[in-house]
Amino acid sequence: MSKSKTKNYNSYDAQILDALFIKYGVSKYYIRQSINGNVQGVTPDAIKKDFKIMEKAQQQAVQNLIDKTL
Repeated sequence: MSKSKTKNYNSYDAQILDALFIKYGVSKYYIRQSINGNVQGVTPDAIKKDFKIMEKAQQQAVQNLIDKTL
């Protein structure tokens, strides 16, 4: 067996994590675990929903900039 890296780790946008940290007042570790689905409850569901909304808005903003410059 080779010792190559087989596990893929998720990386989350630091700006979105900071925004969720300010909004919910919980640790960034808890936010990452919520997005990952490792914790259950109402707050993790809200965090996951807000993360998806923020990520989509960020991608849309980048796409708008690309469209304007081409």
